[in-house]
Amino acid sequence: MGEHSVDILFLSRQEVESILTYPDVVAAVEDAFRADGSGQMIVPSKEVMRVGPGRANCIFAMPGCLENLNTAGVKWTNFYPAQPDGYPTIWAHVLILSHENNGMPYAILDATSITNMRTAGGHAVVAAKYLARKGAKTLGILGCGAQGRSAIRSFDENFDLERILIYSATPDHMKDCVRQMAGGLRARLEIAPSPQALAEQSDILLTATTCRTPIIKAEWLPEGCLVDAMFAFNDIEPSISRYCDKWVVGNRDSDRIEILEHPNFGHLLDPGDVYASLGEIICGKCPGRENDRERIVFSHMGMGTLDIAVGVHLVEKARRLGVGQTLRLT
Repeated sequence: MGEHSVDILFLSRQEVESILTYPDVVAAVEDAFRADGSGQMIVPSKEVMRVGPGRANCIFAMPGCLENLNTAGVKWTNFYPAQPDGYPTIWAHVLILSHENNGMPYAILDATSITNMRTAGGHAVVAAKYLARKGAKTLGILGCGAQGRSAIRSFDENFDLERILIYSATPDHMKDCVRQMAGGLRARLEIAPSPQALAEQSDILLTATTCRTPIIKAEWLPEGCLVDAMFAFNDIEPSISRYCDKWVVGNRDSDRIEILEHPNFGHLLDPGDVYASLGEIICGKCPGRENDRERIVFSHMGMGTLDIAVGVHLVEKARRLGVGQTLRLT
C-alpha cells in the first residue's frame, strides 16, 4: 500500500477570531439545522470522560457528520466546574475536520471562539429568527459571561432591537458588561433589577448561565415571549416546557439524551410535550410561530455538527484569505 501525503490546515485561536464574524456563524448554523431537518446530518452521542477529584470534571468528544458538506468531524472539549485557580470553566476546544468520502483529515482548528459564538450568538439567533415574535424590541439576557456577551453582539446585529436587558447574580459583572459593550451597540444596553423584571419585560429571553438551580419561573413569561434556553432546564423551571404553547428542541436525538433523560430534571419533563425540532421548522415540516400571543421555549444543549458547519465555512474563508498554517502528515 503506497504512502499518501495529507495536508492539514491549522488555524489558531487568533486566526479564527481574525476572520470569523457573527453573520458567518448564523449562516453556517442555520444551514446545519436545515441539514438536520432534511436528513443529511449524523449526530452520534457525545462521549464523556469524567476526571479529577470526585470525577467532577469532564473531557468529552462531540462527533458528527454533515453529508451535504462532505465533512465529518469531532470537537474535543471540556467542562471543568472544579477548575484550578486561574482557568475558566470551559476553555481550549479543538475541532478536527475530515472528508466524509475518504476519511482523511483536512483541518485542525481552535474551537474556543467558535463555541462561544455559535451557541448564544449562533443557534440562539437562528432559533429566534423562526420562533420570536415579529418586531421583537427587547432582548433579555440572564448571565453576563462569554455566552451572554456573544448574544449581545449577534442579536444586536441580526435584530432591530431597542433594548437589551441583562441580569447577573454578580453586580460587578453587569457593570463591566455595560461599560465595555454599550458604546458599540445599536440597542440600549441596560441592567434589569431582578430576574423577574428581566423576564417580564423581554420579547426574547435568553438564559446563558451555569446555574443548576432554576431562576426563571413560568408565570413571569409575558404573552408572545420566546425563551432561548442555552442551558436547557438547569436555570429555568422545567414546568416552562408545559406552560409554553410550543417546546422546540435543537435535535430530537441529542436533546432526548441530554435534556429529556437528564438526571436532575428529565423526570419532570414529558417527551410528548416536544412540538418539533428546529430543523423540522426550518425545512417547513412544521410551522414555527403562528401568532404573536404564543409563548415558545427553545432548548438545545449543542452538538458537534454546529461547530463542524462553522469550521467548514472557516476553512473555506481562510484558504481564500491565505490565513493559517499547513501541516503535513505522511
